[in-house]
Amino acid sequence: MTRWSGPPLVGGRLVVVAPHPDDEILCAGGLMRWTAGSGRDVVVVAVTDGEGSHARSTAVAPDELRSRRAAERSAALARMGVPTATVVRLGVPDRGCAELVDRIAAGVAAVVRPDDLVVGPSSGDRHPDHVAVAEAVAIAASPLVEDWWEAPTWALVHGTAATPASTLALDGSAWEAKQHAMAAYRSQLAPLGPGPDDGPVVHPHELALMLRPTEQFAPGQPSERLVASGERSGPA
Repeated sequence: MTRWSGPPLVGGRLVVVAPHPDDEILCAGGLMRWTAGSGRDVVVVAVTDGEGSHARSTAVAPDELRSRRAAERSAALARMGVPTATVVRLGVPDRGCAELVDRIAAGVAAVVRPDDLVVGPSSGDRHPDHVAVAEAVAIAASPLVEDWWEAPTWALVHGTAATPASTLALDGSAWEAKQHAMAAYRSQLAPLGPGPDDGPVVHPHELALMLRPTEQFAPGQPSERLVASGERSGPA
């Protein structure tokens, strides 16, 4: 049986904010499956379309990647057991999140309701898009929800993940589904052509660190910008 360890989960819908297609599975695939299994709605906020993952490749164009990664996401959600998850695309340029934090925050705020459970990327991921989206989630979520969560991906590779306050240990079927779901993102896991810029983006040793049978969640960190400006960084 899939088991949650930590403070009781509160909220209605689960909203997972993903910087790129595949982050929703790595961050919270099991949590999405578990939530949907309890009859609650799942929403994925797709910040970028992932069209910049092979920016220097001559084998694949950005528009092709955009379509391909959208199809991979649909397949991954179906394999994860959440085929009816609502996907809200923000259309922010891949590799351009750092310059568009306010736009991302506005997009997330337009989706989140006060009783939602919100999960975003870890501020320790070091990937510029992930760090920017973590900041945007903090800006958007802090006035709307009591708590939100950060889930690491690249932070697990770099050793910069925060100590989790909660974990979700997946049972055998959920773990198998998560592995199968991640395999749908072939564009990230296998070369798309013969050139040195054709991938893979996620190498096997990195995937082994990010794709785990136990998902971990740390409390969302207040926006550094709001703290520095003296603005409110949490619910009143």
